[in-house]
Amino acid sequence: MSKVVFCEDDPMIRKLVRTALSSTSHQVHVAEDGKRCLALIDEVRPDVVFSDVMMPEMDGFAVADAMHESADLAHIPIVFMTASVQREQIEQCFRHGAAGHLAKPFTMSELRARVAQFFKS
Repeated sequence: MSKVVFCEDDPMIRKLVRTALSSTSHQVHVAEDGKRCLALIDEVRPDVVFSDVMMPEMDGFAVADAMHESADLAHIPIVFMTASVQREQIEQCFRHGAAGHLAKPFTMSELRARVAQFFKS
């Protein structure tokens, strides 16, 4: 079973993520801030991470940077979720090693499609 970690500080979005992926074959783990996300990634060793950019404690860029500094976690793709669609913000996502970008707000079908992209054979 594939494992996905979502890091999002907004409780409503966390609920939507759980609802959107409840009917899929993915094991979904959710963290509410960057520090907890990094601990969860280390514990679960997911196949992909989706992370909000702006969060308390540790932002998404710091999570990605910490992942890339760890030989055990550096191979795990990370997709940043952000409400910003400004070119500079998107470029910053990729400078921090993003495998993709998901603009907020997103629909449940958009979310399922983005997750599925990482598990197509």
